[in-house]
Amino acid sequence: MRTIDAFCHFFPPDFFRLMSETAGGTRDVGKRMQGVRTIFDLDARFRVMDQFEDYTEILSLGLPPVEAMVGPDRTPEFAAVANDGLAELVSEHPDRFAGWVGALPMNAPDAAAREAERILINGTANGLQLHTNVNGACLDEPRFLPIFEIAAKSGKPILLHPARGPDMPDFAAEKRSRYEIWTIFGWPYETSATMARLVFSGVMTRFPELKVLTHHLGAMIPFFDARIDTGWATLGSRTSDEDYSAVSA
Repeated sequence: MRTIDAFCHFFPPDFFRLMSETAGGTRDVGKRMQGVRTIFDLDARFRVMDQFEDYTEILSLGLPPVEAMVGPDRTPEFAAVANDGLAELVSEHPDRFAGWVGALPMNAPDAAAREAERILINGTANGLQLHTNVNGACLDEPRFLPIFEIAAKSGKPILLHPARGPDMPDFAAEKRSRYEIWTIFGWPYETSATMARLVFSGVMTRFPELKVLTHHLGAMIPFFDARIDTGWATLGSRTSDEDYSAVSA
């Protein structure tokens, strides 16, 4: 029986060169990516894969998101280079790679919708990888709705990857997270918060066929099910400046 690993990160060569020329692609989590050879060196990746029998991968980009590397004037180019590179890897090595999920230029939502259409509807992508925030903005903002609409129409899943960085402080009085708390605890929290926002904002109701695959075993939600059940049963009881009656009805 063949094993398909569904959440494997890899940077195609042309994209990795672009990424390595940016500040965002070489600092913080980008700095880590530069030191992980198996995430950009195909021969190194194959040597690891050879240790497992009948093993294949579905490819996606690693962090950081393309919008953390360059502005909206260049992210469409970056996303297209990444997606074309991933598609080429799958086409050239079908015994190694079972498929790929695409990246989008989320800081340019109109271009992101066009790219989603190109790779999901008209291309060979098996899904999309979206991140839990777009340069700090939540995915439930109306400007991102066309992207969810295309994903729902395609019937292909969104792989939701956390993207919180060290610039998200652990406490309000501070400016940066310390001790890499932003990734160890912050990633599961932000994944859970994003899923909650997609539900409460109505995105999941608006697109009932939308499929979302969350990173890290569903993040906090499976482990906090009782707290979620009892806590949100009294939604609004702890809030003085906002009316949640329409949401909780």
